[in-house]
Amino acid sequence: MAFANGSERRTAYVAETVFGETPATPSFKALRITGGSLRTTKGTVTSDEIQADRNVRDELMVSQDVTGSYDFELSGETFDDFIAAALRGGWTANVLKNGILRPSFTVEETINFGGTNSFSRFRGVAVNTMSLNLPSRQKVTGSFGLMGAQESIEDAIVTGATYAAANVNQPATASANVGTVNVGGTATPFRVKSLSLEVNNELRVRDAVGTMFSAEFGAGRSNVTGTLECYFEGNDQYQAVLDHGSGAISFTVGVEANKKYTILVPKARFLDGARNPGGNTDDAMLSLPFRGIYDDATQASIQITRAVA
Repeated sequence: MAFANGSERRTAYVAETVFGETPATPSFKALRITGGSLRTTKGTVTSDEIQADRNVRDELMVSQDVTGSYDFELSGETFDDFIAAALRGGWTANVLKNGILRPSFTVEETINFGGTNSFSRFRGVAVNTMSLNLPSRQKVTGSFGLMGAQESIEDAIVTGATYAAANVNQPATASANVGTVNVGGTATPFRVKSLSLEVNNELRVRDAVGTMFSAEFGAGRSNVTGTLECYFEGNDQYQAVLDHGSGAISFTVGVEANKKYTILVPKARFLDGARNPGGNTDDAMLSLPFRGIYDDATQASIQITRAVA
């Protein structure tokens, strides 16, 4: 038997119309990732029967849950389905806001054994978290944290399945492909060295008697958080932290015209920020964590616009 190479694996997905059910003759889309995977985590309990020979009688399986994540480099038109799932909203005229939809996917990981394929098919996969990282002079990267209902191992594709190749759009860098990060709430502009952003749906397993698998996941609030690492350039910047101030945070990212994204946190509350005066060879910096809260004008905590010129 031939060994399998991680460099040859394929990850593909298709949207489900019913949670946990792969559509008939599915049209899978290849997913561009840099790492990560899904896996089944088993829950077990040990039998407590008392044995005269002191041996454990058995180990009993009580649950199976799918968890994992996929890391990526941000490129235009590549992750629109997963971004919408992370915000639990839908694209309307190329605008997406966090909402209350319940999207799910079947995700298929294919490993090649030199001519023979192994298919791990994960059903009922939902996006729990999405993170974006924009460090200066680096690539724009991110990760999708996922939860799924059930995995099956197969040796053939779903009957009638097709596979659309991923696009080849260029990944973005924070140096050349991000516009100015605009931060409201102060008179002195923020000059940003790095930015991180996360959306967390607080998904939870719904377990029940009679099954080892979760029903459709419960969801908590849409938590939008992040941190700006900025050069300290004015007292009003830190004063905004002490005043528990807020301001809109926005930036545009992307390489090609009409394939860029503008990400807006319309009302970001400044949290427990801190000045770092630094040492002899350091810059004075300001670390500014924030939370996106509901904004009346946009009726959302986060808004993403795609196909930006």
